[in-house]
Amino acid sequence: MGGSPTLLARSAVRPEIQALRAVAVGAVVLHHGWPAVAPAGYMGVDVFFVVSGFLITGLLMREAERVGRISLRDFYLRRARRILPAAMATLLAVSALTLLLVPQREWRQWFREIVASALYYENWQLAADSQIPRRADLESTPVQHFWSLSVEEQFYLFWPLLLIAALWFAARHRAGSAAVVLTLLGAVTIASFAHSIALTAQDANLAYFSTFARTWEFGIGGILAIASRSPLTGRAGLRAAVSWAGLVLIAVPILTFRAPEVFPGAVVLVPVAGTLAVIWAGMPEVAWSPAGLAGLRPVQWMGDVSYSLYLWHWPIFMFVPYLTGMPSPPWLMVLLVALSFAVAGLSKRFIEDPFRHGRRGRRLRPVFLLSGLAGLIVVIVGAGIVAPGIAAERAVACERE
Repeated sequence: MGGSPTLLARSAVRPEIQALRAVAVGAVVLHHGWPAVAPAGYMGVDVFFVVSGFLITGLLMREAERVGRISLRDFYLRRARRILPAAMATLLAVSALTLLLVPQREWRQWFREIVASALYYENWQLAADSQIPRRADLESTPVQHFWSLSVEEQFYLFWPLLLIAALWFAARHRAGSAAVVLTLLGAVTIASFAHSIALTAQDANLAYFSTFARTWEFGIGGILAIASRSPLTGRAGLRAAVSWAGLVLIAVPILTFRAPEVFPGAVVLVPVAGTLAVIWAGMPEVAWSPAGLAGLRPVQWMGDVSYSLYLWHWPIFMFVPYLTGMPSPPWLMVLLVALSFAVAGLSKRFIEDPFRHGRRGRRLRPVFLLSGLAGLIVVIVGAGIVAPGIAAERAVACERE
């Protein structure tokens, strides 16, 4: 594949990316716990989208350079190991707690979204609900945050196919593979951004949940992965300034933006630009660089458990009021955040890591892994179909008595 760069963005764990993950999940948790403090904490999801586009594109392009092709089987298997075990564990717990704690009148809506989350179309379920007047307020459920995971899963399905098509075209026409890939990703990114702007002006809810309106955020991260060379060296002062500017671009709108009716739209360019700046800058080695903060062990640990923390914190926040019988006061929210961190750490150690890396170096064979995950999905979907039906029958029986 002639013309492709020999040095693409690094795939190994990068401290600045772990720090971005920590910032992103921290913004989301803060928004869910204290929305007045971080009114636009949902922008943390945009940070995640850019990071995902950067990492996945770099991973796939390096594979193409190394072995001459992209293996869809290996890619999807890696994604399944990384994403599905912790997600299915969360959905199983949510299903059980819903049956135990939640009034049956709410089962239909909750299980409808649990099924949508298990099958990764929750974003489209919420988009459809936003178009129905009686559901347009999108009353919260403990799996509502799975909308962003659904967008990511849909991105994982089609993004490798785009890269494969671009690489095939480049090989067939003896063109530079990097140039062809950049051209295709650039076209997709521009089209998605234009669609997002237009759709936000028409229907901000639909634009918020639409995969097509969000694809450009992954795309611009992917473009950076191909266009940038790494490891970055030199110009430490410039990179430190860019990194600080990037963090400001992320933090300021999260803490100050209060017009969700025009989001995502053009305003999402601000945290996206900030994320790109931090990734590009890397870890500049000057005394006043943010690298010192980014490299702190608590920050890196928070980035490491960010996926599990994202999964578990919202169900914890949602179910506790059903136990206490009242909304959680601020002091209790602090305890719930601490509990969320603890659960996230346990999830990372005992669910995420064993499926990703195996125990004692031995990973579960793909056939057993996929069969087990498919079985869990069937159980979750089955419960989501059966339980609301039972609740409806009981409601009818009570009305007749």
